Amino acid sequence: MKFYRRNSLLIGLIGALIFALISFHSESYAFAAEVAQEHEEILPNYKVERLSGKNRFETMLQIALKFNSGRAQNVILTTGYDFPDAIAAVPLAKQKNAPILLVDRTPEKSKEAFAYLQEHVNKKGNVYILGGTAVIPETFVTKLAEMGFSRENIHRVAGSNRYETSVKIAELMEHDGNEFYIASGDSFADALSASVVAATTNTVTAEKSAYLKSLGKTVEPASGGVPILLVPSKQPIPESVLEYINKADKDPLSKQSIHIIGGSAAVPDSSLIQLRQRVINLDKNGIHRIAGTNRYDTMKQVNSLEGIFDASYMNNGMGPVIPNIYLASGENFPDALTGAVLAAKEVAPLVLINESMPKETCELLSAFYNKNQKGLIKDTKIIVLGATGVISNQAVVNVDYLFNYGGSLAEKPKVTTVAGSGGLGYGDGAALESKFSFPWGIVEGTDKTLYISDSANHVIRALTPDGKVTTFAGKIQGKDPYGLSIGGFKDGALSEALFNQPKGLAIDKTGSIFVADSGNGAIRVIETNGQVRTVISGLESPTDLVVAPDGSLYVSETMNHRILKVLVDGTMTVLAGGGYEMVDGSPQGAYADGVREKAQFNEPTGLALGNDGTLYVADTGNQRIRAITPEGKVTTIAGSGKDLLAGTTYIMGGYRNGAAEKALFNFPSGIAIGSDGAIYVADTYNHRIRVIRPNGQVETFAGNGHHGKQNGYLRQAEFDGPTGIYVSQSGNLLIVDQFGNLIRAVNVK
Repeated sequence: MKFYRRNSLLIGLIGALIFALISFHSESYAFAAEVAQEHEEILPNYKVERLSGKNRFETMLQIALKFNSGRAQNVILTTGYDFPDAIAAVPLAKQKNAPILLVDRTPEKSKEAFAYLQEHVNKKGNVYILGGTAVIPETFVTKLAEMGFSRENIHRVAGSNRYETSVKIAELMEHDGNEFYIASGDSFADALSASVVAATTNTVTAEKSAYLKSLGKTVEPASGGVPILLVPSKQPIPESVLEYINKADKDPLSKQSIHIIGGSAAVPDSSLIQLRQRVINLDKNGIHRIAGTNRYDTMKQVNSLEGIFDASYMNNGMGPVIPNIYLASGENFPDALTGAVLAAKEVAPLVLINESMPKETCELLSAFYNKNQKGLIKDTKIIVLGATGVISNQAVVNVDYLFNYGGSLAEKPKVTTVAGSGGLGYGDGAALESKFSFPWGIVEGTDKTLYISDSANHVIRALTPDGKVTTFAGKIQGKDPYGLSIGGFKDGALSEALFNQPKGLAIDKTGSIFVADSGNGAIRVIETNGQVRTVISGLESPTDLVVAPDGSLYVSETMNHRILKVLVDGTMTVLAGGGYEMVDGSPQGAYADGVREKAQFNEPTGLALGNDGTLYVADTGNQRIRAITPEGKVTTIAGSGKDLLAGTTYIMGGYRNGAAEKALFNFPSGIAIGSDGAIYVADTYNHRIRVIRPNGQVETFAGNGHHGKQNGYLRQAEFDGPTGIYVSQSGNLLIVDQFGNLIRAVNVK
C-alpha cells in the first residue's frame, strides 16, 4: 500500500515486513481513531437513545426537555408517587401538547419540575394540577403565582377519588363522546399500555393525510384522543363514570363503543354487565375487551390494534410509520408515565419490558419488524425511558435485535470464534488453540473444510469440520532477525511450496484453490493433485480474486489501482481502472466512475461476484464500494467523501450509516454477497461488519466499533481489523479478524 512507499526510510531501517504488518497496524489505528472518534461511545447501536437521570424526577426532566425544549403553552403537574391521575391524563396531554411533570411532596423538593417551568413554559400558558390538595398542596399554586403564572390559568383537576378525577380530566378533552377506554385504577400497567393508543386514536398525521389524499380519499382533520376512564377492580363502576359516558355523547345518531383494557381480574365481567345496562347509546356490540394473559400480553394486544401502528399505508417512500419505539419498565411506572406523552406526541408505540424479556414483548417487536417490511422503515430509533437500573443495556441490545432482525431471541445470531487463540504466532492443532499471524482471506471447500491465508506466516492453513487446524500448503523456512517468518517463492508439492504474504483466496468448481500471493506479485493455484503452480506473475500487490463461472479470474491489482481479468488460457486484460498519474515512478490512485480504463480506483482490495456477473470491489483508498458490469462500466454503490487524509492520497475515512451514497467507511477490505443480495463489507478500521441492503441502505451488521476479541450478539461483538469475509454453504458469514488473529463466524440466514 502507499504506506509502504511513503515510509520507505522506515522500511529500510526495520524491514519491510515488520512495517507492513506492525507499524502499518498501529499507525492505522491512529488515523482510524482520528476519523471515528465521535462514534466510539456508541453502544450498542447508533439508533438507541436513553433518557435518564439519577432518579424519577431527573429522568422526567430529560423527557420533558425532549418533548419541548422551547416554550410550552400548557403543562401538567402530577405527583411522582402515585400514578392513576397521570395515566388518565396522557390523552389530554397529547391534545394540549403538554408535557407531564412529576413533582415531589413540596415545591422545594420539586426543583426539576420548577426548573422546567421557569425556563420552558410560557407564563401566560395553562398549568393543570392533577389531584386534590392532599396530593399536591396549595403551596404549589402559591409558588407558581410567585413565578409569574396567572392564578386564572392554574387549573386544579380533581375529584373525590381517582375515578372521579379521571372523569374531570376527560371533561377537559375535545372529543365526540362516541369512544372510550376503560382500565383499572388499582393496577396501572394495562392503563399505561393503553394510554398512548387512546391518545393517538383518530390522529391523522400530515404524512398519512398526504398519502390518503393521493389515493383520492377525503381526509377530515383530527387532533385525536379518546378519554381513559378508571374503574375499580373489585367494586361496581362509580356513578360519576357512568353519568359522564352518557353525558359526553354529542352525536346520538352514532352509537358509542367502549374498549376495556385488561382481563377480568383488572376489570370484572360484572362491570361489563353494568355498562350494557346503564350506557344509553351503547352499540349492542360496542364493548371490546383487549386483554392478554398478563400485562405484557395485554400491552402486545393493545399495540397490535389495526390502524394504530400499522405500517401498510406508508410503504411507498413516504417515510417512517413508526418514528421511534419507546421502551419503559413494566414493573415500575414513573418513567413510563412521562414518556407516554412523548410517545403519543410522535404517534409511537410504548413497549413495556423487563429483564427477563417477556415473550409477548419479543413477539410484538418481531411483529413490528415484519410490518415494517424488513428494514424499509429505516429511521426508527429506540428511546429508552430510564437508567440502566431500570432497563439494562442487555435488554436494549435484545430489543435492538428483535426490531431490526425479527425472529426470536433463541434464534439470535451471535459472533463466535471458530479458530485461533488470539495470540500472534504459528501453531496447528485444536481450532481454538491454534495460532495465526495476520490472516487475510478465507474460502470453503465442498467438504466444508475452510482454507485460510495465514499472511505473515506465508502459508495456507486448513480448518477441518472436526475442529482441527493444519498447514495445507507452504512451509515456514525460518525467521528473520525480528522473529517473523520469512516468505519465499517456489512451486511444487504442497509441503515444499513457498508463498510470500498470501491474501485473497478463491476456489473453482473443481476444488482448485487460487491464491493472491501478494508479496510475490503473483497468482498461484493449488491444484487438486497436490501441486502448487504459478498462473501469472509480475503484478503489483494483487490482494484478492474471484473465479467466474467460466473459469476466468478477476483480480484486484492493488498497487496498480486496477481490476484485471485473467482468462483460462492465461490471457490477461484490464477490466477496469487505470488512467492514474505517475509520481516518483509509482502510479497514484484516484477516484472516477466510468468505462474500463477511464475509471479510477485507489488501492482496490476485496472482490465479490454477483449472480448477474456484476463484480463488486472494495475500493479501499477511496472508502467506497464500487460495481463493475461485465462490460467494464464502473459505478459507486456505497460510500462518500472527498477530503484527503493528511500526508496521503487516501480519502478520509469515517463511520456513518444510512443512504448508501452518504455512508462512510474506514478502509473497507473484504466483501461478500448474501443469498438475499445484501453486500457484507469488512470495514477494517471501523472494526465492524457493515451491510449494504438491496434497498440502498447501509447498516452496521456486527461490531460495536471497539477493537477487541469479544464474542456475542452482533452489535455487541468486537473485531480487530476484519479483512476477509465469505458466505459459507451453511449460511454462515465467515470473517477473518486480521489483527485479532482469529477466524470468526455468524449465521446470516
